[in-house]
Amino acid sequence: MMQLTESEEDHIRVIFNLFERTGQAVNTNAIADQMNTSAASVTDMIKRLSNKQLVTYRKYYGVTLNAQGNSIATNLIRKNRLWKVMLTKQLNFKWNEVEKLADQLEHIHSDKLIDEIEQKLDSPKYDIYGDPIPDKNGKFILRSQYPLTEVSFGQQVTIVGISNHEDSFISYLDTQNIHIGSEVIILEKFEFDQSFLILHKGIEKQLSKMIAKNILVRYKNRITHPSNV
Repeated sequence: MMQLTESEEDHIRVIFNLFERTGQAVNTNAIADQMNTSAASVTDMIKRLSNKQLVTYRKYYGVTLNAQGNSIATNLIRKNRLWKVMLTKQLNFKWNEVEKLADQLEHIHSDKLIDEIEQKLDSPKYDIYGDPIPDKNGKFILRSQYPLTEVSFGQQVTIVGISNHEDSFISYLDTQNIHIGSEVIILEKFEFDQSFLILHKGIEKQLSKMIAKNILVRYKNRITHPSNV
């Protein structure tokens, strides 16, 4: 396997994640924001990865991973997401404590260790944030999920993921006792601030639009897309 630095691996994973969100080539500014570094530094890294034939870069268009880069990225993500499950389910870390730890642990290059972790966890398909976990071949299962903001009034939904992994966001959900698997009903949307009133475990709670759009759900008893409701 090609030897890469941790920084190179981090950039590859970020490119994969950004492309996964938009389906479009990723610009250097977006990568710089995610990596908390300068666009110039990212440009230098892209050149290094391009020289190793891991990415394709087109000026004014952006960067994409090629087949080998994509394979490296899915392997990193597989390890990252399995570690998140391991840390929370087996080692009792809270879900807002594992992001940085998993980012560090993903750089351990031991297929045997990861295989043992996967077996110990009974081969989970999704991590603690509801993100799919790739298998050994880089394949993963996608499921229909929508932002809570797209759900019609009166619909009962199950929370299956979150799109914001920041500590402050996860800590807020903890204060509201809202987690993956929670069932909620949309009661009302307030026009003056676009916030939502939901019913959760028999208690009415108000969520801002910013919070609601980062909560991903699926219908409990239907599969119709919200736009068709």
